[in-house]
Amino acid sequence: MTRFTTALLAITLLLLSINCHAATIPNGYEDIRWGTMFHKIVEAYPKGKMTEYDKQMVYTQEKPDETIASRMFVFKDGLMVSVAVTFEGKYVSKTGVEKLKQKFIQQYGKGKAGKQGSHMSTYVWNGKQTKVSFLYVPNHPEMTVLQFEKI
Repeated sequence: MTRFTTALLAITLLLLSINCHAATIPNGYEDIRWGTMFHKIVEAYPKGKMTEYDKQMVYTQEKPDETIASRMFVFKDGLMVSVAVTFEGKYVSKTGVEKLKQKFIQQYGKGKAGKQGSHMSTYVWNGKQTKVSFLYVPNHPEMTVLQFEKI
């Protein structure tokens, strides 16, 4: 092979590996798959509270770490169907909403702007089994949420 062909092949393989890595949308939340029983979530994410809202079970952890204000798991028939992570306002202010959004774009790939409300902005990624939404309100860092929903 010529040097040009070898270089072109190497660049093509590098670009393919970058694109494959960027678009990793989970089939659940972190290492927990959709349809996991609630008791497994309680084991994996301890120190939360179970409540019922609109005939669905909701398990909420308050301040599990310095970056997260709350993490809320929603269950239908005892099986996980949604997770909402609300970030700490101080963390969002320090990091910046755009930097957070870029972090998630690196992690999940190129998404698209969702429906814009009068105050809230949304960026969305759609996978085979999961919709991930990054929701934020300018000038209100405490209202920054990353939501995972079973499709």
